[in-house]
Amino acid sequence: MSDTSEPLKGILVGLGGRGLHWLTLGRKHPEVEWVGYVEPFAANRDRAIQEYGLPESQVFETLEQAVASVSAEFVCDVTPPDAHEAVANTAFHAGLHVFGEKPMSGDYDAAKRMVEAAKRADRRHMITQNYRFGGQPRTTRRLVAEGIIGEPGLVDIVFTMPWADSPGSHYVTQPFMFTKDMGIHHFDMIRYVLGKDPVSVQCVTWNPAWGWHQGDASHVAIFTFEGNLRAVHRGVGCAVGQHTGWNGEWRIEGPRGTLTWEGNDIWRTWTHRAPEPIREQIPSDELGYGDRDPLLTEFVAAVREGREPECSSADNLRSLAMVAGAVKSATEGGREVLLAEL
Repeated sequence: MSDTSEPLKGILVGLGGRGLHWLTLGRKHPEVEWVGYVEPFAANRDRAIQEYGLPESQVFETLEQAVASVSAEFVCDVTPPDAHEAVANTAFHAGLHVFGEKPMSGDYDAAKRMVEAAKRADRRHMITQNYRFGGQPRTTRRLVAEGIIGEPGLVDIVFTMPWADSPGSHYVTQPFMFTKDMGIHHFDMIRYVLGKDPVSVQCVTWNPAWGWHQGDASHVAIFTFEGNLRAVHRGVGCAVGQHTGWNGEWRIEGPRGTLTWEGNDIWRTWTHRAPEPIREQIPSDELGYGDRDPLLTEFVAAVREGREPECSSADNLRSLAMVAGAVKSATEGGREVLLAEL
């Protein structure tokens, strides 16, 4: 177990926009201390040093240099998905835990190798599925488990957003990035809210004529679970008019009514064949994190307690399988793909 009297010491790998986000969150967290920083691009290193006050002696060009120069307990990996495996392997080889940005990898086979590497090293490996830590999904998971609407038979999710309008970025130029990068958030929430894993997926993707993505940025994915439960996810990544929030609009159908996400609110409705009509707003549960980032809080606790964190790489592999299965289905004409095939 890690010493609980001192902050957990971390090396932040990646000082681009998202890396600076984690730099700030870590600085605010009383149980985290950044002791090293890695960034291969000189412009990003200079910006972080000048604008964020990083000590030059703690900023390195490679993770290998950082590991050899500072004493740390974990790595925060904020590199592009295709670099995650190399970062994880270097960290595990050095005996460090890994707190990694999603998606775990753009390559499902690479993700499987990473899970095995974490097991062999006996290190904690957590993926930052931050969406599931919000009030709506965590409260809804409890309500579903308590059976407030009975056993769900359908989950219908609509998500529309003017997403990644940044010409030249990998989000725009690479195929299926909307399904891969945003899909992993929502697909993971589906698993989390229902407390179940799907067995198959059918998916069709396309790009509307006005879209700015080179790869498909719209999809309809249908996930089938045991017991004839289905979850339908409809996404448009180039919405230029009215759009949803980042969580999307959810509707969970059961024999005793529906649970819906309307804006930031949760509603329970039961009118047809109800003993008495019900239309009530359900407040989100108090999560108890205060101003501390919930993911870093969970990661630190898991390291100190010697347990697997929520969103461990092994668990996250199941969410990543939903993405990989959806892409496989789309590339094969929308056929039903059994996730066991992966």
